[in-house]
Amino acid sequence: MLQYDRQITISTGNSRNATRWPAQTLYLSDLYDKLRTPLRGTETLDVYLKMSKAQQDSLKDVGGFVGGIVHGGGRRKGNAIDGRDILTLDLDHIPAGGTNDVLRRVDGLGCGYAVYSTRKHSPDAPRLRIILPLDRTVTADEYEPIARMTANLIGIGMCDPSTFEASRLMYWPSCCCDSQYVFTYGDKPFLSADGMLALYPDWHDINAWPQVPGVQDTHKRLAAKQGDPTQKSGVVGAFCRTYNIYDVMEKFLPGIYEPVDNSSERYTYTGGSTTGGAIVYDNGTFLYSHHATDPAGGKLCNAFDLVRYHLFSDKDDDAKPDTPTNRLPSYTAMCELAVADAAVAALLNKERYENATKDFTNDSASAENETPEDWMKLLQVSPQTGVPAKTTDNILIILENDPLLKGRIQYDEFAKRGIVADTLPWDLSHPGRRTWNDNDDKGARWYMEKIYGITGKDKVTDALGLCGNNHSFNEVKDYLNSLQWDGVPRLDRLFIDYLGAADTEYVRAVTRKSFTAAVARALNPGCKYDTMPILTGPQGIGKSTLLNKMGRKWFTDGLKTFEGKEACELIQGVWIVEIGELEAFNKSEVGRIKQFLSQRVDRFRAAYGRHVQECPRCCVFFGTSNNGEYLRDPTGGRRFWPVDLAITQPTKSVFKDLDNELDQLWAEAVTRWKLGEPLYLSGELEKAAKEEQESHREHSTREGIIIDFLEQKVPEDWDSWDLQRRLMFWNGGEKNPELKLVERRKVCALEIWCEALGNDIRAIKNSDSAEINAIIAMRKDWKRMKSPGKFGYCKAQRGFEKVATN
Repeated sequence: MLQYDRQITISTGNSRNATRWPAQTLYLSDLYDKLRTPLRGTETLDVYLKMSKAQQDSLKDVGGFVGGIVHGGGRRKGNAIDGRDILTLDLDHIPAGGTNDVLRRVDGLGCGYAVYSTRKHSPDAPRLRIILPLDRTVTADEYEPIARMTANLIGIGMCDPSTFEASRLMYWPSCCCDSQYVFTYGDKPFLSADGMLALYPDWHDINAWPQVPGVQDTHKRLAAKQGDPTQKSGVVGAFCRTYNIYDVMEKFLPGIYEPVDNSSERYTYTGGSTTGGAIVYDNGTFLYSHHATDPAGGKLCNAFDLVRYHLFSDKDDDAKPDTPTNRLPSYTAMCELAVADAAVAALLNKERYENATKDFTNDSASAENETPEDWMKLLQVSPQTGVPAKTTDNILIILENDPLLKGRIQYDEFAKRGIVADTLPWDLSHPGRRTWNDNDDKGARWYMEKIYGITGKDKVTDALGLCGNNHSFNEVKDYLNSLQWDGVPRLDRLFIDYLGAADTEYVRAVTRKSFTAAVARALNPGCKYDTMPILTGPQGIGKSTLLNKMGRKWFTDGLKTFEGKEACELIQGVWIVEIGELEAFNKSEVGRIKQFLSQRVDRFRAAYGRHVQECPRCCVFFGTSNNGEYLRDPTGGRRFWPVDLAITQPTKSVFKDLDNELDQLWAEAVTRWKLGEPLYLSGELEKAAKEEQESHREHSTREGIIIDFLEQKVPEDWDSWDLQRRLMFWNGGEKNPELKLVERRKVCALEIWCEALGNDIRAIKNSDSAEINAIIAMRKDWKRMKSPGKFGYCKAQRGFEKVATN
């Protein structure tokens, strides 16, 4: 039994990393009993000393206690101590053989005490823990000056520099299997808290507290070990480059610290009762607070951590003890605060952009007045890291604002393709305008990943499309809308003056309407226009040159197919299409041309495209031929407007004069379109077109024979005559003078095949029938029968019947 015994309150934990430290009330004598007998390990002291620090820490951590009350029984933090009943000191720097000297000094204090050794203790390297019961419960602010003054009486140089913290724990006793264990106590009056505080002129003044020799150097060494926080990468470095200790005191922690006597290095934590305990190092780079109740107390803090401890340390109460700092909730919250700060975000953006783009050189980009932070603040970023989020909107913002990309990604509405307006960072060797290609898709993805850390093929593709549409243009529209006609008519005579066409109303109309149609297709894509002028004349007179010049850079003569996706793709971005050597096309090919001309919208899936595109026609077609007979379909010339050239002597040169009149020719065409010029022929002009079409139709060698055959009269009972008798009739072998002849009322292809053309009835092919039927169908006085009829020896056939004509 102790003579000087009383109830005390301590807080215990299962290990140094415990997150719960519940309070426990017991008598001082009970505490001494717990310290009397150590937990012995199986390892020897020699083996223990050779272990790593982590292994040693694990073995000596047999649980422990804090000599007071941890607030709420929660986490053991510097500012979470509600009071202390006992004073504890760690003496880790006792001279060899100094155990008895320390015991003598402690006993000489004249107050009760207990002393027990640590796991590393040996006579040659003593390490002792000292327990000094206090005569009253002291506050956390009172505890440290009492502990320091007491330690100073024993020998403060032997103490661990951090042993004076109110939240300091003491391990329960343990030792190695062969170690000497020291335990002793003195049953004396309790240490007078007020008596120790009275030894100070003013115990509130931290400057008066005894210090472990070299502790200031220790803080400086710790600062050097941490490194300059302004050189750190990421959010922490950006924050510390933006704000130093003085800055955060003013902006984020106003009123928390006050300078001592206008000092720039020593401050007082206003939430405690002591003064001058916060010391600033390295011109505001670090702060170390000795204030027990300061959330940042006992830690060397840079500006980022100082704010973190004060504003968010309570968020770490439920974190696991071994959680890395950058995974703590307080760290996450502090990063979010930093990233949300405009100045930090601007610096982050500026530095990230400058660092990422330092390998790119571009004069036009460097000339931009706008700095990265001006537009990068628009980006949605990770609240913890400030790194741009991988969103389509972010990519679009970058494409619209990054000086190396801004204004360089466009879309040509007329050509239906992307355009590179200037040098791109992934293709510095190709300055100037060009078409966007597959390599640019790859380059854009690479740039987004390298510079901004954004990945996602589809998102980049989507943003590129949106950016292009935001900067779309139509050069043909812009060109036409920029023209102003001077009122002098030129358009009607274009083919007459330059190519020697006949000066007729038909030629004038075809010329005017065809180029007005080109304007209509450019300004109103997909409008109805399904005809094609055909320029016929000898080589070398300038047919193709004229069309090329009129089409400017939107001319092509490369369309060689009229079917499928290939044909549709070839006419994108083209305004004037020349279909040359029309006479070389066979009948079926001319049929495909007619069908192609009738299309107003091209529908196709582009190579690698995901959707079918619908592209309203923006072009018109002109045919050219050196041969006058190119219309091979006897019934289908409506879509062609033949114009014969070299009929008269041209008065102007395609090669010398046309360039000077191009703008006015197109200006006149624009005016004609605005005034409502019809894009078709009617009345006498339509009749003239049919005559021209007929004159350029390729005639079959059988056509004359068939037409003559149709005009011959036949006997009244013609249907009853067999083939042989009919052939005799046609050969003049039928000599009956009373034979009555009448006009033919019906006819079929097989009759003509056998009788007019003299062929074997069994040799007729479908193509023969089609040719004969086409020739008959051209005749206005014959029409196709709606249903098969009987044709004598030809049996039932789908033929023609005679109709009355005016």
